[in-house]
Amino acid sequence: MTQELLANILYFVIGLAYFIYLVQEIPTIGVGILNIFIAKDNQLKRKMQRVAGLHSDGIEVWLIASVGLTFAVFPEAFGEIFSGIYIPAFLLLIAIIFRGLSVELLFKDDNPKWIKYMSLAWTISGILLMFVLGVYLVTLFLGFPYENGSMDMNVFSVFNTASVSGGVFLVGLSVIMGAVWLKLNKLNDLGEQAFNLIKKYGIIYFIPLLFALILMGINNNLVSIISGELFSNHPFLIALPLAALLLFMLLTLFSYLKKPLLVYGAFFLGLALFIATGFIGTFPYVLFSKVAYIEGLAIVDVMSSTTALTIIGTVVAIIVPVVLMYQGQKYVYFFRKDDPSTWQ
Repeated sequence: MTQELLANILYFVIGLAYFIYLVQEIPTIGVGILNIFIAKDNQLKRKMQRVAGLHSDGIEVWLIASVGLTFAVFPEAFGEIFSGIYIPAFLLLIAIIFRGLSVELLFKDDNPKWIKYMSLAWTISGILLMFVLGVYLVTLFLGFPYENGSMDMNVFSVFNTASVSGGVFLVGLSVIMGAVWLKLNKLNDLGEQAFNLIKKYGIIYFIPLLFALILMGINNNLVSIISGELFSNHPFLIALPLAALLLFMLLTLFSYLKKPLLVYGAFFLGLALFIATGFIGTFPYVLFSKVAYIEGLAIVDVMSSTTALTIIGTVVAIIVPVVLMYQGQKYVYFFRKDDPSTWQ
């Protein structure tokens, strides 16, 4: 296998890692966001804590893998990207830390104020985590202000209509999928309250609109993912973002009808097509420049040595199936037919 082929494969593995992380994290984050809105007493909070906590095991491995693989496979691009977004990256780290601590420490003290503030930290950290990730992913697909081998950006450069829409989009998806997750875990009363909440405040109706704003943003200039190499050579790929938009419209419909399995299916496929659109559209650039295609850092220019890529590829080929089997077994085990009314 050639060096370039290995690098190309690992580039798409990074995209796969982002997808596997988000498709697992979004529902559990949503449960945390919803906890201060629908859990009226500590017993209900305990049930929501269990639903979120039991399924959280191993999820962050995929986020670490996506960032770690970027560093290992494309070190130069990693340095440029993360030097330009160090403040959002710092905010992301804070959100991950507080999210984990708040879930674990929620009932370590019976003081009502402690539980209140830990619940609030659980909600806020979840919102911050999803918002920063949404901003980062859309910026990755939109392109960085990278020109003449340097990043011309400040703290606010990553915040624009498309990227902020991406952040709000992931937060909105989290709230909806939190309601679905409660239903799938047989907490029907809490799930019903959550569905009523997202319908009452119109959260479900904003999802297709926000996704449309994202697509307009990442394709509304000369350096566009739709006019990128793969999309230009294979025009049928335009079906990917269009199908994703359709699926998020169906997600809105199924949420209105309170069909949790159908909502989850639309979410799963829509998110997969969204991530695929971004990574296919920016290929073959690891660091996509919104100034001009030629200014970006291409895979062949920043990939590691053949030896390093071979070692990394071998490790990925061994570890990824093992982790997937472990997590699959985890979901099968925890989705057994328990009676939630017995949870303490």
